[in-house]
Amino acid sequence: MVPKERGAAMSRTPWLLFWVVGVALAGCSLDAYELTGDGGVGPGDGATDDVSTVGADTGPLCIPPGTEEICNELDDDCDGVVDNGFDKQNDPANCGTCGNLCVAPFANVICVEGACVVESCQLGFADLDPAAPGCEYQCPVYPPQPEDCNGVDEDCDGEVDEPADLPAPPQGLCRIQAGTPCEGVAMICATRGSPAVTTWYCDYPPQVEFDPLLPNGIALTETLCDGHDGDCDGAADEDFTDLGQECDNGGIGACRDVGMRVCDPVDATATVCDLTYLPDPDPLAPRVEVCNGADDNCDGIVDNFDPADPARVVDDMVHITHHGLDFWIYRYEASRPDATGLGSGASAARACSRPGVVPWANVTYDEAAAACAAVGKRICAPDEWLATCEGVSLNLYPYGGSYLGATCNGVDHDGVPGGTDDDVLLPTGALAACVSSDGAYDLSGNLREWTDQQTGVSPGGDPIYVVRGGEYHTPAPGLTCDFTQSQAVSTVVLPTIGFRCCSDVAP
Repeated sequence: MVPKERGAAMSRTPWLLFWVVGVALAGCSLDAYELTGDGGVGPGDGATDDVSTVGADTGPLCIPPGTEEICNELDDDCDGVVDNGFDKQNDPANCGTCGNLCVAPFANVICVEGACVVESCQLGFADLDPAAPGCEYQCPVYPPQPEDCNGVDEDCDGEVDEPADLPAPPQGLCRIQAGTPCEGVAMICATRGSPAVTTWYCDYPPQVEFDPLLPNGIALTETLCDGHDGDCDGAADEDFTDLGQECDNGGIGACRDVGMRVCDPVDATATVCDLTYLPDPDPLAPRVEVCNGADDNCDGIVDNFDPADPARVVDDMVHITHHGLDFWIYRYEASRPDATGLGSGASAARACSRPGVVPWANVTYDEAAAACAAVGKRICAPDEWLATCEGVSLNLYPYGGSYLGATCNGVDHDGVPGGTDDDVLLPTGALAACVSSDGAYDLSGNLREWTDQQTGVSPGGDPIYVVRGGEYHTPAPGLTCDFTQSQAVSTVVLPTIGFRCCSDVAP
């Protein structure tokens, strides 16, 4: 049974029927009013109309001529041509298939033979990654320029400062002084400093101190004490002005250890006192102060003689209490504080009484008296000197009543063993047997000794004093304790005259 609506349609004018038949022959659906859902094979069978069910000849419903064709893979205008008027081989809006729009980021895309192709990049962009769509790389500089050393991709090729594209480096900026770490240096394109700066730099070796803010890259002054000529001026570490100077451990006296300022191996910006450059301090310091020109007890006072100071030098003296006398006298001929076994020294600060050192000769009477006074003592009186030499037994020589030529250092003693007889000055106490009964050494021979016994005045008005005991080339008669014929003007300076000090109080 034909539906009412269809029956009504069938009663329309005959020209419509002929048009439907003609379109059917062109490929459109045979049944423009497919309502039965049977594919348009025949009249409706009364089943429910389902326009989604089509048969073998299903197509778009035929539309009257003049309907516009759209690109949808269908023959919209029923002229027998699908999507006529659309160039899917070249249309960027329907490239290859309908609706396939040729677009890509920052690119100009065209359709070629049904495929989207990037024709060009938009201004300021480049296509450097084939796997990425469109022109994914934005040029840091536009328009592109020749590459220079600055850390920027100026030619928009995705590479920065590639050597093949760089111009020749600037000339004449590097310091290339011969004989320094800068010799033969050339410029390179590099990134250095903090914050980092990319530009042309002189390719100095690590020994050169680098300053990226300066044209030639060299620090104006050396900041590292490392033994290198860091500023290539021909001198190493010259800005560390204390380098090589003497330094110490802060101790005093014999406790002071002297060293030299060197580059600090830990902190290269400083120097340090290297105490290994010079001998170590006295290994026995601090110790009891002795008269030697040194601060043995490290208290800051050299050879202190102040009686109130418990650390004072205790002079080696002999206590004489016979022949009605009571005094103290140096055990040894006086010596300078800095005397050694090889030399008499040069210090005149005070007189010392020490064994094993060259005694103090070439000294005037006044100089000798001053050296004794510096330690609270005086030049010995003649009776004091004689009592010490003779002893209780009134010996002719300090060692006894008979002359023994080799016992003391007189003319008959060979001061240098072997060969001919040598008369030379010996260190104090060198001859152990040349000692008085009270324990005083060298009262016979070695050096004549000033006493305060004045015998007259010289033509120039200077006092004349007796010198006792003889010296290293005096014969036997002049080596006796009581010989008083040797006299000298107080101002005379002779290598054969010395002295010793006496005191009324204990050292």
